[in-house]
Amino acid sequence: MQFLSSNTRPWLAGLGLLLVPLAASAQATLTSNGGTLFVNTGGTFTVNGDLNQTGAALLRTTGTATVAGSLTGAATSTLDLSTGLLDVTRDVTHAGSLAGSTGTLRLSGGTSAALRLAGGTVPNLTIDKVAGAVALGQPLRVRRVLNLANAGRLSTNRQALTLLSDASGTALLANTGAGQVVGSLTVQRYLDGSRNPGLGYRHLAAPVIDETVAAFGSGGTAPVVNAAYNTAAQPGAVSPFPTVFYYDQARLATSPATGGLAFDKGWASPADLTDAAPQGTQGFTVQLPGGQTLAFVGEAVQGARAIALARDAGPTAADAGWNFIGNPYAAPLDWSAVTASQRPNVDAAMYVFESTSQYGGQYRSYANGVGASPLIGSSQGFWVRVSAGQTSGTLALDNSHRITDYARQAPVRRSTADVRPLVQLTLAGAGATDDLYAYAEAGATASADKEFDAVRMANSTGLNLASFAATGQQLAIDGRPAFTAATVLPLAVGVPVAGTYTLTATTINNLPAGLTAYLRDAQTGTLTALTAGTNYSFSVTAAQASALIAGRFTLQFSGAALAATPAALAAQVQLFPNPAREQATLLVPGIAGASAVQAELLNSLGQVMLRQQAPLPAAGAQLVLPTATLATGVYTVRLRAGSVVLTKRLTVQ
Repeated sequence: MQFLSSNTRPWLAGLGLLLVPLAASAQATLTSNGGTLFVNTGGTFTVNGDLNQTGAALLRTTGTATVAGSLTGAATSTLDLSTGLLDVTRDVTHAGSLAGSTGTLRLSGGTSAALRLAGGTVPNLTIDKVAGAVALGQPLRVRRVLNLANAGRLSTNRQALTLLSDASGTALLANTGAGQVVGSLTVQRYLDGSRNPGLGYRHLAAPVIDETVAAFGSGGTAPVVNAAYNTAAQPGAVSPFPTVFYYDQARLATSPATGGLAFDKGWASPADLTDAAPQGTQGFTVQLPGGQTLAFVGEAVQGARAIALARDAGPTAADAGWNFIGNPYAAPLDWSAVTASQRPNVDAAMYVFESTSQYGGQYRSYANGVGASPLIGSSQGFWVRVSAGQTSGTLALDNSHRITDYARQAPVRRSTADVRPLVQLTLAGAGATDDLYAYAEAGATASADKEFDAVRMANSTGLNLASFAATGQQLAIDGRPAFTAATVLPLAVGVPVAGTYTLTATTINNLPAGLTAYLRDAQTGTLTALTAGTNYSFSVTAAQASALIAGRFTLQFSGAALAATPAALAAQVQLFPNPAREQATLLVPGIAGASAVQAELLNSLGQVMLRQQAPLPAAGAQLVLPTATLATGVYTVRLRAGSVVLTKRLTVQ
């Protein structure tokens, strides 16, 4: 058999020339005996047969090298994938070193093959077999992407296969073809400590089948579970206090815990570290330090995955519907690729928690192309909600929802130009931030819409910014049918302590011509025109910080500080929540020629049940209407300000 020795012509590959056997009718074996082959960017190097590296041979490719046969290498040789592609159609048995940062080893062709790499780590591995399987003969680690690009399988063959994760990124499993990994593998997950390097609650999920709660301790910090937490009237006093929790909305009705928010009663501790951590169907919040790397061992889900979701009915229905689940894949999940038909009876919004301190953190929400990022990382727990009025829903995921590009691990934004009007406000202070997104799109309403809005999940930092829907819900993402001169969004501001805080117009995009966004502070009478980057600082007393600040701030879209026409006035008067139980808040804009406003609450017979008056400065006024003692029914709110008389309808439950 004839061969070409690479150390006699080391320059040919760098020129992009094709090396072929001297006799075209027979396969050649190219022996590189201590020689060096460079395949430069744009260059190609083809061996129509086997490649045998002996001695201190080196193959480095930033271009494309193809071996139409088997590849072998001595212990003293090196394969440097660098940034290029090495394509081999048969066995790879290499006892030497592996190098390279972003290159790819691809096994292609139509026959089964063996893969034995003593070096142990490849940047990217692609199995592109049209049939058969590639069987591991030694442990293998993948730094970036393991891609099953065709019908061929990758059999672990009882060898350790690991997807690596560290501060530079997390390797992912991509099934872009019909092939699958057969056997158990290890999926690592580095805990990013950039926002909180110390202890903090991380929302996690097992990305492999048949893992247990004990896996959350694989980074070196032993998890603590205690089932006594679940039956305690004062769960905060339980010792030892758990560091692992899951969420069960059925506990809203059954938890013996007294006091606290209704939502918090859903938290429960696993009974034992051997409890299952079911892939995809259960998320966990775990107290862990940043900088650790967890390891989950088991088989991977590599196809369709249907996750059943629920919303409890009965007296707790208003607070129910929250499902804390996990990304079932060993790859980032792209929520923007999930269509409405793939989440029947489920709201469009998803929520990811990001730790900022040992007990604090911020929810990142995303809905309908609006929000910080649609990506849910590998091993990440996240929240979705079954829609109001429903008792069950389904999340139907498949490979099309998975990210296959290693570079898309960082937070991303909408990939195409977004022409919708949008305002992003950021509340900052006390070492934390929170965001509100308000945007306009046809089909949205002023109420809470399952396809356009994301309700506010309270941040454990105590810093919260939201708008009020017409039906009283607090929204983190608020879709409206349009922004007009009559649009007013009442804001809800929550702060943890007294101090100075800042509201910033982080983003203002595509407002209609002639329309300006304003931030109104009713307490100070300040009206601030907003452009991108505008800051407004305000002070909060200890008494104000003890409760949600509602009625002080509004986001409105108007060319003037004072409303002028009756139609504009009626649109700018805000009454919420509606329906009301304990009380309703009435926000009245400044009205030309009026220095005071009177509000009357009339029953169905026209009788005045309540009357209140307040000064009406240019910044507007806020009135609180107590409704707890009123009979249920429909009432009329009548406003008098100067020569203007307006009415609003209020339902009391």
